[in-house]
Amino acid sequence: MKKTALLASAGVLALAACSATRLAYDNADTAARFMASSYLDLDSEQSEDLRPLIVRFHQWHRANELPVYAVLLQSASRRAAKGITADDVSWGLGNLRARYRRLAAKAVEDAAPVLATLAPEQLAALEHKFAENNEKYAKEFLPADEKKRRRAQGKRLLERLRDFSGDLTPEQEARIGRFVAANDRHVALRFEDRQRLQREFVALLKQHREPQELGRQLAEMFNKPEARRSEEFLREDRRWDEDLGQLIVDLDRSLSPVQRARVVRRLSGYAEDCTVLAGRKAEAA
Repeated sequence: MKKTALLASAGVLALAACSATRLAYDNADTAARFMASSYLDLDSEQSEDLRPLIVRFHQWHRANELPVYAVLLQSASRRAAKGITADDVSWGLGNLRARYRRLAAKAVEDAAPVLATLAPEQLAALEHKFAENNEKYAKEFLPADEKKRRRAQGKRLLERLRDFSGDLTPEQEARIGRFVAANDRHVALRFEDRQRLQREFVALLKQHREPQELGRQLAEMFNKPEARRSEEFLREDRRWDEDLGQLIVDLDRSLSPVQRARVVRRLSGYAEDCTVLAGRKAEAA
């Protein structure tokens, strides 16, 4: 309750290309139950009611989303091999947002039968968990000191890009630093937007006790986030997209043959993982 560059989008769309991560995906329903319990402080009956909902969601994701991810990632790999353009970045961001919204909307709608049963003390625990995480995020990425703030934000972006390209040159790191400095306000606005979403999420849980209506309202919230966003946010978000597109194009032009080969290999590896995991549908069911 993130956006990345085309080169980093696979980190959200897919998984690392190794057998250990495939195993993690195969057991994602267990991890999801653990996370839900930690956020929602579910009682034993609610936990049992949630179990089949998460299993069905996992099966839906494997059957419907992973094949799409594989196609997108293969396309991203081919684009990276030829050289990334601003249109490629726009394509990547558009697909990333669309898949994330579909995923989030489906998840909350499917969980609505349990979410509708949350007691006031459980909702209070959820608000506390949100506040705790927000405090940690603000302390790490939005400190008052400008140098610390930009260093933390730059480090996070550098780590994401290094995962794809490997070591970056000083010139590439400096270009990333200029992007971070120019988009400082956007990070703060996204954090405010996250907090607003959390408040509205809890408000809907308090307001709607009928699962079907609650699910519809929650899905709408994630499918159409622009409806609640300020003009400043939308303006800064468009500028962020444009700046990001130029950043990725600039970095792409500066890639060494070794770096480009790594990017292409990473994207292809993610695509292969998605294909393999999607093929395990029968076993998972």
